[in-house]
Amino acid sequence: MKTMKSIWFFAVGLMMTFVFCACSSDSEPEQLPPPEPPVVEEPDELEFRVLVYVDEASVKGHLGGSERRVKSEMDILFSKTSNFFNAGSKELKYKYSYTVADIVVYQGSSQDATFRKRVYNDPIDFSKYDVTVLFDCLQDNGETGNGGAAHGGGSDNRSVVTVFANPGKKKEIFTDDTYKTLAHELGHYRGVTDMYQYLIDAKDNPVSHQSFDVPPCIMKWTSDGVWSEYAVNCMNLSAGAKQIGKVFPDFFNSLYPKKIEINVTVSGKPEKGAVVKIYGSRAGATGRNRDIYPEVFVEGKTDTNGQYVLNDVKKYFNPKANGFANVPDDLPYGRWFGFLAEVISGNSKKYVWMPEWEVQMPHFEGKDTYKIDVTF
Repeated sequence: MKTMKSIWFFAVGLMMTFVFCACSSDSEPEQLPPPEPPVVEEPDELEFRVLVYVDEASVKGHLGGSERRVKSEMDILFSKTSNFFNAGSKELKYKYSYTVADIVVYQGSSQDATFRKRVYNDPIDFSKYDVTVLFDCLQDNGETGNGGAAHGGGSDNRSVVTVFANPGKKKEIFTDDTYKTLAHELGHYRGVTDMYQYLIDAKDNPVSHQSFDVPPCIMKWTSDGVWSEYAVNCMNLSAGAKQIGKVFPDFFNSLYPKKIEINVTVSGKPEKGAVVKIYGSRAGATGRNRDIYPEVFVEGKTDTNGQYVLNDVKKYFNPKANGFANVPDDLPYGRWFGFLAEVISGNSKKYVWMPEWEVQMPHFEGKDTYKIDVTF
């Protein structure tokens, strides 16, 4: 009897379990939380692969005597360049590594048209190379002009850095400060303009007779050994873009704000009718230092809010392309490198500098207006 009762309770329990499970199966399935989006980690280090051209005479001569030796020394050179580049600021988001991907030893003149077409315009395999560096360490094939370094562009948004010897002198790229020079030129490759072009000596400023300096920066003098805040902002923005023009079709011009707003107050109150005269700052050229052009570029008066506003700022910095009057024929790169504002209220006068790099700084803060306060 006890056995039969146990079997009966077991059977009833089994049926209840079945009914419970069946009912449960008719209910809505349990809603699971959506999966977390994948975390995309940006690399800590950015590698830029360098296609190097170097003249045969230097390879066989003072640079080492063999391609193997030059390749080894070239690796060391670009390692030093990378270290100097990275040591310039702790605010860089990434570590930069410039590595030699290939070396082409060329014969003849670096100024030969066919050779230059090869370097600047012929198809290049961007799956292997990111930037080109051309060395001519000995003027021995009819080359003309002084030596030095430069950064330029070619077809397909490529960047080409050149390092040339001076006439009658061998360029010792492995033992001199070429690694610093390369860091400067590769700063251009990462989107930074020449900071030294904003320097103005007092004697070259016929308007206010003041000098103007800029913060220390490798793009000013390589001996400074540091990147300015502006340079860091540019490089953090361009980041891993191997050819900036492909990712940012108008990189430099995109940095200008929409407006420049000059706010004038007298005794703490907005001043209506204050006169504002804007003078342009020019880059240096052959036979002329960097200077303030002595003729007024644009002028106007403050409104009832004490404001004088320039809209569409980019066009003011690129006056030749936008039909402005009072623009000198001698305007390197076709643009002003900054402005000097003369603000007049009654018998009082003040001057305010507006260098291009500073005018562009609001862009990195997500703002569209560069503001200046002038108080009397």
